[in-house]
Parts: sequence; structure tokens; C-alpha cells
Amino acid sequence: MASSLIRGKYVISPTGSGGVATRHDAAVYQEHGIIKDVGPYRELRGRHQFDGELGGPNFAIIPGLVNSHHHGRGVTTLQMGTCDDCLEMWILAGWGRRPYDHYLMTLYTALNMLESGTTAVMYNHPQTAAATLKADVDAVLRGFLDAGMRVAFSSYLRNQNRVVYAGDEEFLAVLPADLADDVRRYLSITEMSDDEYFAFCGEMHREYHNHASGKARVLLSPANVQWNSDEFLLRCKEEAARHQTGIHMHLVESLYQKDYGIRTWGKTPVEHLQDLEFLGPEVSFAHAVWLTEGDIELLADTGATVCHNASSNLRLKNGIAPVNPMLAAGVNVAMGTDSTAINDDDDLLQEMRLVSKLHRQPGLEASAITVDNVLAMATANAAAPTGFAGEIGALEPGRRADMVLIRLDVLEDPYLDPDLPAAEFVLGRARSQDVAAVIVDGQVVLQDGVHTRASKADVAKELREQLARPLEPETLATRRMAGRLSPYVERFYRSWPPAMGAPHYVYNSRT
Repeated sequence: MASSLIRGKYVISPTGSGGVATRHDAAVYQEHGIIKDVGPYRELRGRHQFDGELGGPNFAIIPGLVNSHHHGRGVTTLQMGTCDDCLEMWILAGWGRRPYDHYLMTLYTALNMLESGTTAVMYNHPQTAAATLKADVDAVLRGFLDAGMRVAFSSYLRNQNRVVYAGDEEFLAVLPADLADDVRRYLSITEMSDDEYFAFCGEMHREYHNHASGKARVLLSPANVQWNSDEFLLRCKEEAARHQTGIHMHLVESLYQKDYGIRTWGKTPVEHLQDLEFLGPEVSFAHAVWLTEGDIELLADTGATVCHNASSNLRLKNGIAPVNPMLAAGVNVAMGTDSTAINDDDDLLQEMRLVSKLHRQPGLEASAITVDNVLAMATANAAAPTGFAGEIGALEPGRRADMVLIRLDVLEDPYLDPDLPAAEFVLGRARSQDVAAVIVDGQVVLQDGVHTRASKADVAKELREQLARPLEPETLATRRMAGRLSPYVERFYRSWPPAMGAPHYVYNSRT
């Protein structure tokens, strides 16, 4: 429909001033994918001509959710054989994951995300084989766009310390010669020079950043400070300025990564990035669990975004990010699933609920996250670093018509106090099965659990058939190599006990 009126018992949206506005018996009017009017239903119905009407008095309408950090694994790492573990060991175990069809895997994860109301994603592509990287990325972007989602795409590069947080050759020197040679061969498959990486990013930017669909943005991505040289980081900053785009990277996800900074530069990774003049509003950092108070001040002062991944941080033994102190300091905190949501399903509604419960410290005087904070983290805050800032993340005139209709009958049954704020019970109770419709650019991409642009059953069938084949000899060989390598990697980190320091949060006491 070129134009439509979307009605709800409640229209709930961030205000831009840190709060949430709830309109009762209201509607959103859109033309050609742009929101033109928001207000009382009867007023909008009287002053606009439209092609169709959606929703009704038994629905809540919220902005399309934005997943600010994701790696696009429709069949999850657990399903692919990698059990949750300490991050550094989990990364090594992931070396043995079998290859897969990037288009089907991406389309499947996109369809999953749409089912919980996620309409835009900040996707961070892993360092796949250099020879097929362009084809892999084309397939990924086609998957998101075919599903009807928006995507802010980046592909990360590691150009140092690729096995442990020490020089590659320095670490390989302690291995048996044949194992070291196998690791070198494995690393060479994905190896790219800095020049090759930036040429690739430039090509992707030209091809997709102004894609005809209007639904793609291309960002740059150093993998993390311990995985990239200072020269590479500075060049990313220069290229981002040249292309007027953003930078997305991981940062202090684990305590070992924070300690790497202390050991290498005598300061935290955030302080080192500030020394490089790397921090800024165009930069977003996934995780940021191990921050000092000074780090938080630097992130706030420079306008950087932190993309919080609560489930992933818990599953990979990284801890709990200091979200309350960051919000109090004015850091723009967004939310993502990192492809490792608590139920392995990329359900951002459930991730929002986990975040709202995780950041509630004991005691009357302790800070606690609010429902307003949580909604902003999954909408307006998350939109800020994607390249779609100002276009999505709120329901107001001039924004893209991306929104989610949530059924209220189950949420309100058998009783709901009439004085309870709508945002509290919608975000406190809604699940993916309560999502009635998902709209992107004014077009319905999900209606009553059925995708309008692709068949999820057909995609799952194709994946099932492909992955039913016997494990590839190369996969089995890589798993054997990773198994041999594992004791050496574990020994490296056991010899490197980092200092914990005083916690931001206290949940219990030993005495």
C-alpha cells in the first residue's frame, strides 16, 4: 500500500529527551514509506485519504526494533557444535565450524529477527576466506534485503594477534613445528593486507551505501584493539571521514582484553584509543564490559556508542557491562544480541526483558534501569550508529515507517490494572508470538507469523538438506588442529591472571 493508517490502543515511542511518549487510541499515517502524521486515531482518519488500514483497538504500536550488534548466524554457533565457554576458548573452538550457504543462513536469521519485531540490524561480518569475501558479502546483503530488513553492514579485519593476545609468530614458536605450520596455513586463508581491506570496503561502499532500496549502509570495522595495529585503526578513522560513514568494532569484551591494554600501553584500551584520537560519535563499540570510570567518561565526552549484548556476555563468561553508570554519564547505549541471545533465537523482545532485569542492583539506593531506557536502547539509541540515525528508531513525522504491531489480548488476559503504564506491561510481557505485524518502509513484511517476502519453511528445508551432508574433510581436519592447539591457548591465558579491580555492580556478599 502506498499509504496506510496504522491504529493502536497505544502508540509507544521514545521522545528524544530520554523519555517515552504513549498516545492512547492513536494512529500513525504513512505515505510511500514515510511517517507523515501521528496522533489521535479519529483525527487522522478524518483528515487523510489512505489505501488501507491496519491494526485496531487491541494492538500496541512500537517503533521497529534495531539490533545493534549481530553476526548473522541463523543456525547458531551452539547448533554448529561450539558450546558456550570463556570467550577466548570459544573463539578457538569456532575454527572448526563447517562452511555454510551465506545467503540462506542470513535470510534465515533475518526472518527470525523480524518475528520479534527487529526491522534493522548492525551486521558485523566475520573474516571469511579472502578469495570468496566479496561473494560471501553479496550473499549476506542479498539475504537481509530479500527479507525486507534494513542492514548496516561492516566486515572486520584482524591483522595481528590472531591466535592469542600476543604476536602470531611469537606464540607459534612455542608449538610443535607441524602444528605451527597447520595454524599458519589456516590463518593464510583469511589473510588480507590493509590495502586490500580498504579497497574492498571502498567497493562495498560504492555498491551498497546508496543502494536503490535505501535499506543498506556500509561501515568500517577494525576487529578490536588487540587484533589491529594502531596504523590500521588510524586509517579506519581517515577512511570513515572520507566516506562519511561509521566505524563498528568490539572492545574490552573480556577481562583479558582490558588487561592487554594495561600490559601493552600501561593504560586501558579506551584510554589508548583516546590517545590515538580515535573515539568519536561515528564510532560504536560492541560489548564494552570491562570499563573503568574514566573510560566511561571518555566515551560520554566523545559521543561514542556502546552496543550492549547482555546474553552473549553472560554466555561467554565475560560478565555484566556497567550499563547503569554509562547511562548516568550520558553514554549512548544501544542493544544487540550478538547472534547468541539467551534462548538462541535472536528474540530482541526477550533481550530487552533480560536487560531490564539484569541491571537492577540490590537495595533502595541502588540504581536500576528503566523501561524508558530499555526501549530507547533497542530503538533510537541503536539507530544512532547505523547510518540511519534520524530516519528510524521513533514514531514521528519524517521518519521511515518502520513499526511493530503487538497483540494485547494475551498481555492483558485475564486482568490488567488500568493504571499500569502501557510501556511497562508491553515490554514486560510481550513475546515474539505476540507480534501481529511488522512493517518496514510502510510495507508489511510479517503478518500473523507469516513472512510476506520469503518462506521460512522453505529456507529451513534447504538449510536442513545442506547441513545433513557429512562433515567436510577440511572441517574435520580443522577441528583436530583446534583440539591440538587448545591446551597451548589455555596455558597462555592461565599464565596471565588479570587483576579484577573493584566491580561496578555488587549482587551479593561473601561475609
